[in-house]
Amino acid sequence: MDEQAIQIVADGEVTVSLEITQREMNGIYLLALRGRLVLGDEGIGFRTTVDNLLSSGATRIVINLEHVNYVDSAGLGALIEAHRKTKAKGGQLKLSNLRPNFKQALEIARLLPIFETFPTEAAAIAGFLSFEPTVDGPRQSGPTTTL
Repeated sequence: MDEQAIQIVADGEVTVSLEITQREMNGIYLLALRGRLVLGDEGIGFRTTVDNLLSSGATRIVINLEHVNYVDSAGLGALIEAHRKTKAKGGQLKLSNLRPNFKQALEIARLLPIFETFPTEAAAIAGFLSFEPTVDGPRQSGPTTTL
């Protein structure tokens, strides 16, 4: 498992408005966000992180939002863009650990249905492992029962 913390640098000074911790587990890239996902350096840093993952061939991404304490419309836009770009590359992006206020913001903006959300990071990872993409769409792996 590869872990690195990314801090946004503005005008030569490190800020902690948004910290992104990146890990990789079985080809699934986990981004844990801490702080504010907003217009400016924070949103740019998030977009750059996702773009770099996609450029490196990542197709399975989980964004853990447990420690995001504020999001504005630009932050929501950054999540939508990350989802769209990941999907365009044939990948999937899942959200985990949405706080009630964050989930409510997505609901109010009518954005919740476009995202696959999970209560925990582990559940999001399991969501990747229980379905394997095929040309015809997702296929459940493991034993199946025909009735």
